Amino acid sequence: MRFTVEVEPQALESARQKAARKIAQRVKIPGFRPGKAPFNVVEKQVGADAIKQEALDIVIDDLYPKVIEETGIKPYGPGTLEKVDEEKQPHVFEFRVPLSPEVKLGDYKAVRMKPEAKPVTEPDIDNVLNNLREQNAMLQPVDRAAQEGDIAYILLSAGRAMPDKDGKTELLPERRYPVVIEKEDVDTKNEWPFPGFSRLLIGLKPGEEKSFPNTFGKDSEFEDLRGETAEFKLKVEEIKDRQMPELNDAFAQSLGEYKTLADLRTEVQRQLTENYEKQQQDEFENRIVEKIIADSEIKFPPQMLHHEIHHYIEDLEPDLAAQGLDLETWLKSRQMTHDQLEEEVSPRVEERLKKSLVIMEVSRAENVEVPENEVQGLVEAKVTRLGQLLNEADLRKVLAKENLQGLVSRTLTEEVIKRTLSRLRNIAQDIKEEAKPEPKVESETKNEEPVS
Repeated sequence: MRFTVEVEPQALESARQKAARKIAQRVKIPGFRPGKAPFNVVEKQVGADAIKQEALDIVIDDLYPKVIEETGIKPYGPGTLEKVDEEKQPHVFEFRVPLSPEVKLGDYKAVRMKPEAKPVTEPDIDNVLNNLREQNAMLQPVDRAAQEGDIAYILLSAGRAMPDKDGKTELLPERRYPVVIEKEDVDTKNEWPFPGFSRLLIGLKPGEEKSFPNTFGKDSEFEDLRGETAEFKLKVEEIKDRQMPELNDAFAQSLGEYKTLADLRTEVQRQLTENYEKQQQDEFENRIVEKIIADSEIKFPPQMLHHEIHHYIEDLEPDLAAQGLDLETWLKSRQMTHDQLEEEVSPRVEERLKKSLVIMEVSRAENVEVPENEVQGLVEAKVTRLGQLLNEADLRKVLAKENLQGLVSRTLTEEVIKRTLSRLRNIAQDIKEEAKPEPKVESETKNEEPVS
């Protein structure tokens, strides 16, 4: 919202006098005690512009809260002074204020849909067991040409066919990489550095070298390389054969407290069932919320989106740290600036913001609350989980007095969202929730001895 406020000249002059006294308190003026120098001396010492800026701050500090109160608006954050017109009488101050988000829900109670079931199949179980075999394969150096299933240790480098905007041609400095040579029927869409790379090693022996060009496709995960051609050079240093363990009772016993392979299959099936149910629930909730978003009117200030983008990028840093990278190094590897990253993530953050706003508006419409006596238990459970993930120093930071209220607030918000999504699942499936019985209040009676 943009609004204008008229300020009488005498009010601004009074603010200039106060500004001069404030400046005189912190600026040493020869011949005068702090705060005692007359206006004209202060003005000569610091300049009229410094006094004017201080006076504007005084006027705004006094004026802005009153304007917010009188207009009755709900600001999302601090407003900004856009313009001051001192030629008009009275003077005109023009403010721009970001408003709190607004959500006008559509008829979310009319949404009807069903979750999609995904049963666990025998091939699903077999796939998990084969992955476990892959993870527990024994590696043995071999003196032969590389073939499917081997791990080849290579020296790899790459250069651009055309220099980048900085005139550099180096794309990948020479480094040693282990490469699993995938089978022909395996989907290599996400293979690094490009799909099908590992199969180019088939037939190469230790010590042999190979060069080949690659043009990155329009759907490459490396957006800045899409459509570009690079020349790759590699040298095979070592090849190891991967001996897969037999799928039997002994293999099952090596993985944990399983007596037989059948026990392991049962556990894999149980975990897959839990995972599939969670995935289907998440997908079901997303479909419901997307429908509500489409039927609703959502407004929020750009400052709010910028704030969410900032948090989203902050959340990337722990994942990058786990890969041995920091944000700046990662951005350089993608030849991307911080502003370009913000622009890239903006659409997905905006969708996430809309989803959050809609869910919280539904929670208010449905009066979803977390009883006060349950909050402590939720926070304690959250702290326990964090204790399993964080080291002692990081956990102390989270539990520090200045951060503790934020932890409680986030935990409460997460629980409200969880209960709201549960309510929406029931509404979408036309399941009536049972009213919770009112807690019984038992009166306590005491047998008192008669007073003698």
